[in-house]
Amino acid sequence: MRASDLWPIEPIADAEYRTRTEAVRAAASAEGLDAIIAYSNAKLTANIRYLTSYYTRFVGHQHTREHGYYIFGAAAALVPVDGEPVLLTDALWDVVRAQEMSKYADTRASTQMGADLGRLIAKHGLRRVGIDNWYIFPARDYLALTAAAQDVELVPTLAISRVRAVKSPAELERHRRAEKIADAAAIAGMKAVEPGANEYEVGLVAEEELRRLGDLETAGGCIISAGVNSASGSSLPTRRKKIERGEWVLFDVLPKFDGYAGDIARMRLAGDPSDLSEELRHLHATTVLMNAEVTKTVKPGVTPAHLNAVAKAVADDAGLGEYKIELVGHGVGLDIHDVPDYYYDDYELRVGEVFTIEPCLLKPGVAGTRIEDVVVVTDTGCEVLTNAPRGLFLDD
Repeated sequence: MRASDLWPIEPIADAEYRTRTEAVRAAASAEGLDAIIAYSNAKLTANIRYLTSYYTRFVGHQHTREHGYYIFGAAAALVPVDGEPVLLTDALWDVVRAQEMSKYADTRASTQMGADLGRLIAKHGLRRVGIDNWYIFPARDYLALTAAAQDVELVPTLAISRVRAVKSPAELERHRRAEKIADAAAIAGMKAVEPGANEYEVGLVAEEELRRLGDLETAGGCIISAGVNSASGSSLPTRRKKIERGEWVLFDVLPKFDGYAGDIARMRLAGDPSDLSEELRHLHATTVLMNAEVTKTVKPGVTPAHLNAVAKAVADDAGLGEYKIELVGHGVGLDIHDVPDYYYDDYELRVGEVFTIEPCLLKPGVAGTRIEDVVVVTDTGCEVLTNAPRGLFLDD
């Protein structure tokens, strides 16, 4: 595949950004809120990027004369139900970029984000304000906000996250292209698997393909591990681990296309079919079946918790239930791990939501499995965006 097969793509229209803000206002109003604070940092960029197109890229120490050092790398937007929104970035050196990118006319730098948000809330007489990304909103800013707006009630909300979960046609096109990159990267890495190679070498092949075809910044750190290392489910590739005949390499690679994340997981055996042990064959076959049964079950109204139960039933029937991790998937968007999440979520799926199906078995001291696809919910089921072969050998 050539990068020219995927690029360029038309930017998301300003009108769509305006629609997003209006949808968030409607969601805030439905929850009895006067406003919502959208909060993002350099790791979880989605809330701010979704509304404004701006996102922070770095985290670090920053010094001011008045207050000494603080940690920069966050952005917040105050979105009132009535009135104009305001975007704040705490990276002083990045304010020009923020103003160039932002869809909000009032975009400014702030070294006291909490206090500045509090002053805005007090100025406009807002009484009940939600914070989306409540769990990462810093204590320093929370305390300063409440001191500056003493009459405000602050409440946690997922209103922005739930609005973001249903993707527009423009967003779905970006996810489709991201999954084409995911396919290409996984296949490139799998072709490099052979006895005697090391994890890092085959991982580098996949990583290079992600950047050649997609954004320079990927959606997250790839998980690439061979043999017993795959039993952790999340190890990083090293030059120390040589791939032995009869071991597989687990690839979980994370491209990004125009800001939108892709995801895929596959395994490839080093050696020939005769080198595959019955134990590994059973682990792999069960994982493929879990993926297939969950995929068949997806439709509007089904809950992530139910999909997780479907995968668990397959693992139990195969005598491998004790090795199934509870997670079987997660939402994907501008962040790689988003709502809905598959542990216990009983929120009903909606048409246009994009998420992974990634059942995983981890057998300590032996190996780990993961067959992961990205799907979008349709009127009658789901569309699978991932197409790389699920077998353990090149001709599968």
